Amino acid sequence: MDQDLLRSVSRSFYLSMRFLPAPMRSPVSLAYLLARLSDTIADTPGLPADERLQMLADFSAILSDHKARFSVHPSDRANLLTKPSERTLMLRTEELLVEFRRLSEPIRQLTEGTIQTILEGQRWDLRAFSENPVPCSTADDLSLYTYRVAGCVGEFWTKAAFATMGPRFTAPDNLETMLEEGRKLGQALQLVNILRDLHEDLPSGRCYLPANELRSEGWTGVELPESSELAPVFYSWMEICRGLLDESAPYSGRIRDFRIRFCTRLPHRLARKTLDQLEQAGIERVMRERIAIPRSSVWTAIAWSLFC
Repeated sequence: MDQDLLRSVSRSFYLSMRFLPAPMRSPVSLAYLLARLSDTIADTPGLPADERLQMLADFSAILSDHKARFSVHPSDRANLLTKPSERTLMLRTEELLVEFRRLSEPIRQLTEGTIQTILEGQRWDLRAFSENPVPCSTADDLSLYTYRVAGCVGEFWTKAAFATMGPRFTAPDNLETMLEEGRKLGQALQLVNILRDLHEDLPSGRCYLPANELRSEGWTGVELPESSELAPVFYSWMEICRGLLDESAPYSGRIRDFRIRFCTRLPHRLARKTLDQLEQAGIERVMRERIAIPRSSVWTAIAWSLFC
């Protein structure tokens, strides 16, 4: 798998991914690129929602061998993208699909199942926000969304590690527990993204926080919530996110291979640091600007993940 392409679309993911053992690194990197491709399709600016939905449906059918080609190929819409890395990703769609078909049968089935779940979440996202700026009615709705686009990735990581590394990854008895912990870690990471990205989502007419909780804080449902209505729900979900991180914390301690352990501990540590930064910044700043971890904190997280 092309590591330059991987690095160009996600420097933070590449930061840890390059340390994975080779048997696991290749299928996981490919799965990540396929997921980023579907995400890029879903977010392509200037492309009508119906066309994006059709392209995602085609992607799903191609992965499952129910369709041979896209109705409109992603490469034909690459010119709409402003980021060179995303244009390259769309232009290399066929190359990624060839690599997908070369995977061993068990890994291909595992990869397909995960990407199909992610596609469900992305199609829900496109449909839901076309009708309602706050489509998650309850906490269960938000939990389901975070599972579809990220919790299933935690499960994939666990299954892929065991499939490629066997007992060098963990003791077989740990597998079921680690599937649950991996799911919670994935959901926590997605919640961090949702909380951090309010400054982008709200101006775009999007809010993932549950409508019933916002209404309990005085939101009328007519326009997007104000900071006073968002704040209690924002901080509540921050604590839910911390709880998921706490519950998934034992995951890395069950891993035998130090490289996989490092690659798992790093995003967990960075998520905690991001929550700390968001809390310190406060809801008003979070709504106005992107809150980023200082570079020094990233290097501290890397050192902690390696040696602590």
